[in-house]
Amino acid sequence: MAKLISPKIEDTPSPELTEKRYVYNGEASDGKVEVTQKGNRPVRSRKRSPFYIIGTLFLASVLIVFYIWNKICVNRLVVEVNDFRNQHEKILNANEFLNAEINKKSSLERIVKISTEQLGLIAPKEQPVWFDVDLSRAEIIGE
Repeated sequence: MAKLISPKIEDTPSPELTEKRYVYNGEASDGKVEVTQKGNRPVRSRKRSPFYIIGTLFLASVLIVFYIWNKICVNRLVVEVNDFRNQHEKILNANEFLNAEINKKSSLERIVKISTEQLGLIAPKEQPVWFDVDLSRAEIIGE
């Protein structure tokens, strides 16, 4: 426990010496300990450099511009692909039309009709006869 020390040097105590002082002697106290809590220090916001703020805004704006540019390019490519598909479909339709014309004009009935009416040709009444040619005789004739 703490002891009260009062000096007895003079008969008339001075106001400074009559002050009550307590000295710790190693004994436990009675449990009434006054603990003063330290208050929170004021929060100081950290100052940000204007360079970082401007840099961040510039970077964000560049990213937004690239994103929009990418979207516009993709849309242009989609339109171009659709145009090429339409052109391909037109070419395929024209090709089918030309194939149909070729088949129509190369039909045997049409050729027979034109040959009899315009050229005066007649169809043979006998079937053609096939014969084999001897290659050794063909060489003699060809020389």
